[in-house]
Amino acid sequence: MEDLSNRVAVVTGAGGGMGRSIALALAAEGVDVVVSDIEGDAAEKVANEVRELGRRALGVATDVSQLDQVEHLADLAYEEFGAVDILVNNAGVTMRPFRASWDTELRDFQWVMNVNWYGALHGHLAFVPRMREQKRDSHIVNTSSMTSMFTVPGHSAYSASKAAIDAFSMCAREEFKIAGIPIAVSVFFPGAVKTRVGTSERLRPEADRSDVRHVKPWTDYTSTPAAAVGAENLNGLTPLSEVTNFMQPMHPDEVGPLVVNGIRQNYDFISSHPAPADLIQDRADRLANSFHGLS
Repeated sequence: MEDLSNRVAVVTGAGGGMGRSIALALAAEGVDVVVSDIEGDAAEKVANEVRELGRRALGVATDVSQLDQVEHLADLAYEEFGAVDILVNNAGVTMRPFRASWDTELRDFQWVMNVNWYGALHGHLAFVPRMREQKRDSHIVNTSSMTSMFTVPGHSAYSASKAAIDAFSMCAREEFKIAGIPIAVSVFFPGAVKTRVGTSERLRPEADRSDVRHVKPWTDYTSTPAAAVGAENLNGLTPLSEVTNFMQPMHPDEVGPLVVNGIRQNYDFISSHPAPADLIQDRADRLANSFHGLS
């Protein structure tokens, strides 16, 4: 999709951070944008920024964990613009502090999976039938995370939700290709980006929030003090810095142009930082040699 001018995009989780950056980068390329966020005021604020760039915009409050709300988002987008060419399933949440899998309650797994994984699935289910009917080049971007590329102890719920997005996106991409449907799918892997995602639990009912429940942090099980590099800018991401110290924290404004370029070039995968090739290769090697037979 080299020419983006006069296209229409829907971006979820676009009230700030990476989603805002993607929405504005698309608008700068001549795209009209439906700005979706669970916080409606934030969505409308970004929609106004899109309008200031000379493009049409619609701000919509949407909880992507609820299929009916995402279907309503699709209805509004098609009523306003008549088509959707680009869908960016970007909304996501995480929890602080990092915690062992056995200290992660069912409600924690459910909350993260409902937003991160089911949010992307709901976008797919609500938009793809109508995108197929358009019979013209379209593009879906699903936001994963570099944490699905390598192991991050204490981050099991988040990593699992992103790994689900990876597998689903790759299957959908091949299905579209085999069926001759002109919809491309990219998986976006952000690394260390300075957003408010670390404060996601502000969106949970107070009784469910980790600070209220005094969740045992993963660092209580480790003897190695977490590195402090970039921690002050990453909203409590300190434990992750032990395995991501190869990344320079990125301002979210840098993300949008990277994603837009990935859409233009029809990349299968888009990363915000150089991928950790050694960690990926180590996992691939162990998988390739995982059949040991019976001795």
